[in-house]
Amino acid sequence: MSTLVSKTEIHCRLIIMFIEKINPSRYKLIVYAFILGSTFFFGKTDMETHRSKHHRLSLYKLHLLISSARSPLVNKPELAVINFGIVEKIVLEILASHIGFTYEIIPPRDILTPGFLQPNGSWTGTTGQLQRKEVDMCVTMSAVSSSKSKLLDVSYPVVYADSAIVVPFPKENSRAWIGTSSFQISAWVAMFVTLVVIIVVSWMIVRVNHLKLDVKAPSLSYWIVFYFGLATYQGITPRGSSTPFRIVCLVTIFGIYIVVNYFTAFYTSILSTPVFKTAVSSIEDSAKSTTVTTLLIKGSSTDEHIMASSDPTFKKIADQMRRYPERRIVNALTVDDISTIVKDDTALVMAQSNAESVIDHSYKINKKCLVTLAEKTFFGRPQVFTYPKNSPIAKEIDYDLLLMHQAGLIQYAERTAKSNNPCRVSDLTNAQARKIAPLGRKEMSGSLVIMALGMALSFFIFLVELIVAKLKK
Repeated sequence: MSTLVSKTEIHCRLIIMFIEKINPSRYKLIVYAFILGSTFFFGKTDMETHRSKHHRLSLYKLHLLISSARSPLVNKPELAVINFGIVEKIVLEILASHIGFTYEIIPPRDILTPGFLQPNGSWTGTTGQLQRKEVDMCVTMSAVSSSKSKLLDVSYPVVYADSAIVVPFPKENSRAWIGTSSFQISAWVAMFVTLVVIIVVSWMIVRVNHLKLDVKAPSLSYWIVFYFGLATYQGITPRGSSTPFRIVCLVTIFGIYIVVNYFTAFYTSILSTPVFKTAVSSIEDSAKSTTVTTLLIKGSSTDEHIMASSDPTFKKIADQMRRYPERRIVNALTVDDISTIVKDDTALVMAQSNAESVIDHSYKINKKCLVTLAEKTFFGRPQVFTYPKNSPIAKEIDYDLLLMHQAGLIQYAERTAKSNNPCRVSDLTNAQARKIAPLGRKEMSGSLVIMALGMALSFFIFLVELIVAKLKK
C-alpha cells in the first residue's frame, strides 16, 4: 500500500512541474481537472488490484457457515466440553476478529464426529457437510487423511496431538508381602541352593576330620537344623532351653528394624508408596491382550488410521473391530461420565488432550479416580481445519493461522484449554513417594507381617521340639 502511494505522489509532482510551465491560466484549470479525475480513477483501480492480490482482506464483513461437532461451539447439553473444543472456539474467535468476518455454527445432523464413509459413497458427520458443500469450512480439528483428500482441503496445522488410551483406574497392589515379593523366583532358588551347598560341605568337612580322630561326627540332620536356625534367628540347637533365645533374637531384629526405619524412613517410604498396574500400558499391549476390550470412536481420525493401517499392531486392532463392530462406538463424548464406558477391562483410544478432559470431568463427578491414561502415548500428528475442495477462503485462513503461530496465540489457546488430569498414575505415585508421613493402620499391617511370621515360625519349632523330647522319653 505504501509503495502504491509513493508512486502516485511522484507522478503528481512531475505533472505539476509540467503544468507550472503552461502560461495561460485557463489551460492550467483544464489540465488540473483532467489530472484529478484520472488520479481518482487510477488510484481506485490500484486499490482494487491490491485487494485482489492479497487475500487477507477478501473475507472482510462476510458471513461464513462453519461446521463444528464439539462443545462449546455446539451448544448441546449432552456434549462434554473437551480441550479441543475450547481451542477451536478461541482460534475461531481470534480469526473472526482479526479478519473481520462473522460466522454461524452448523453442526452435522447425523453424527457429531468428523464422520465415516457409508456404502453408498457418501460421508457422515462434518466430512459429509463439506462433501455436500453445505458449509464454508469445518473447525473440528482432525488429522490429515488420505481417504478424504479428494473431498476436501486441509488448513495449516493448528495443534499437534498424540493418541492415548483411557483405561479403568487400577487398584493399589498390597505391599504386605514386600519382604518376599522384592525377590524374583530365581533369587530364592539361588539362596536355597547356596544353603544346601553350605550344609553339605560343612557336614563333609567335619565328618572327615572326625573320622581321622576316630570320633563320631554330627549327622546331616544336625547341620540342617544348625544352619536353618542361624538363617531364621531361632537358635542353633533343637532343645527347649533355646526358646528364650529365639524370642530375644526375634525382638532384637524387629527392634533394629524399627530404629533404622525411624532414622531413614526407607521402609516407610516403600510401604506408603502406592503400586498401580493398569490393564494395558501401550497400544501394543492393547492389541495383544486377550482380556482387555479395545474401543475406538467411530469416525475419528485415529479410528480411520487404525482401520486402514498396514502396521501389524494396528492391523490386530482393526481385525478385532471387524469381528466386533460394536466396539467402534459413537457416544464417547456425549455421556456425562466416561467411566460408564471405560470399565471392567476396557480401553478407549482417543486424542490425549480430549482424554485428559473427560478424565477430569469424571473425577469432578465421582470425587475419585475411576479412569486414567495408559503410560505410553502413540501416533502423534498435526491437527487441522478442513475446507470443501478448492475453497476460495483457504489461503486467507491459512495465512492468519500462520500469523497466530508466530504471535504465540495458538500456544495461548492450548494453555487456556489444558485440563488438569488429577488421576495420572505416575503423578500420584511420585507425590506419595516424596511425602514423608507416619505409617497408617493399613501400612503398619504390612510391616508387622515380619514379626507375625517370626512368631509363627518360632512357635512351630517349639512344638516340634516338644514332640521330639516327648518321643525320646
